[in-house]
Amino acid sequence: MVANPAVVLLAPFLPVFALAAGFLTLSLSALAVLAARLKNAGIVDVFWGFGFIPMGWIGACNLDGFWLRKAVLLTMIMLACLRLGSYLLKRCVQLHPEEDPRYHVLRDLWGTRADWGFWGVFLLQGVLILILSGVFWVPMQNAHPVLRVSEWLGAGLWLIGYLGEGFSDAQLDRFKREPSNRGQVCQEGLWRYSRHPNYFFQWVQWLGYFAFALASPLGLGTVYAPLLMLYLLTCVSGVPPTEAHLSVSKGEAYKRYQQTTSAFVPWFPQPIGNE
Repeated sequence: MVANPAVVLLAPFLPVFALAAGFLTLSLSALAVLAARLKNAGIVDVFWGFGFIPMGWIGACNLDGFWLRKAVLLTMIMLACLRLGSYLLKRCVQLHPEEDPRYHVLRDLWGTRADWGFWGVFLLQGVLILILSGVFWVPMQNAHPVLRVSEWLGAGLWLIGYLGEGFSDAQLDRFKREPSNRGQVCQEGLWRYSRHPNYFFQWVQWLGYFAFALASPLGLGTVYAPLLMLYLLTCVSGVPPTEAHLSVSKGEAYKRYQQTTSAFVPWFPQPIGNE
């Protein structure tokens, strides 16, 4: 019997998928217990920030790709996660014992069932991490002993996103530390050109991962990763809840900001009334 080519290509990923799924289930279930004790579901954001590091190492240790390709990709993953995870950890610690408004709304909605509800939310985040990690695992299985031009271009695109997200967060952090800016809307640096430059450049990093994967077998199939991340950032957990919160907390100042400044892709500010 001739083996199905698709089965042959996918077979090496099944043990990695199973190992990663087990790790995420156990880790996020334990995290849900901790969140219930702390009454703070926002700690799952910290896990999201760091969570792709073990996914990268699981792939690197169990797939048979070229060592340099795995090393470059692991470096990208770890730098991105350490920066984002540290930022989210700092924010979570500063807010505690207050809970991020997104989770506070859910806690009020679910009432006595909140702990079980958050366990489901945590596991859903685990599913998303598992699915998105495919864009790492595909090139980690590529045994071609030379990195192609498209892979270096992908790494360069990722670097633009990494630096852009870092600058965005640093500019916002500096703005918030200035007492005279309390209640004001940050329109400095990259925030002059986008209301959410941090989310935009986070997405650019995922475009970089996809571009890196394109040189590998099945690489084109990983296009779902940047598309899924774009949907999550612009329609689910990124822009919409942030906009809703800031529209209330900043009032008219934020509404004027919305009228003049691109929501996602950086672009030149527009005079009020021209949109």
